[in-house]
Amino acid sequence: MLLDILKEAISIEIYGKEYYSIFSDIVEDDNPKALFRELSKYEAKHQELIEKEYKRISGRSIDIKVLDEENTERARRIFPEPLRPLNIEETKDVLKLGIKVEERSIELYSGSAQKTEDISARDLFLRLVHFEEGHKETLIEALDHLEQVGSWYGYSPLEIEG
Repeated sequence: MLLDILKEAISIEIYGKEYYSIFSDIVEDDNPKALFRELSKYEAKHQELIEKEYKRISGRSIDIKVLDEENTERARRIFPEPLRPLNIEETKDVLKLGIKVEERSIELYSGSAQKTEDISARDLFLRLVHFEEGHKETLIEALDHLEQVGSWYGYSPLEIEG
């Protein structure tokens, strides 16, 4: 069961990495571009942490190719049309979906931490909850600012994950 949870966690991180990467490419403003680029990097780091835990528990590496292909395709299906710069309303929708992805991650990691008796896995899940809560908060702040002011605020990578 724990290996299945870890596979799902890896899938979520791959999806998030690709999702944020797409948006770092299509937003024009440097602030959201930096935000999405950093979020993509953090999701990749989380994926690596989970893969190491999978290997520690199973004694073998996970075949990441299939998971990567499936989740990259899922993320790219959001935009079947050619990618183009987004307007403010479309950007709000992107942030809302990003918030949902972070919420799903938080739920999975919180529930998994409660279910597992493996101390190392529990610690990893709790760290990931903390990271994903920070990502969610950053996205919520960006969305709130966009809705109130209609523009992006400044962004520093140190605000997301320390």
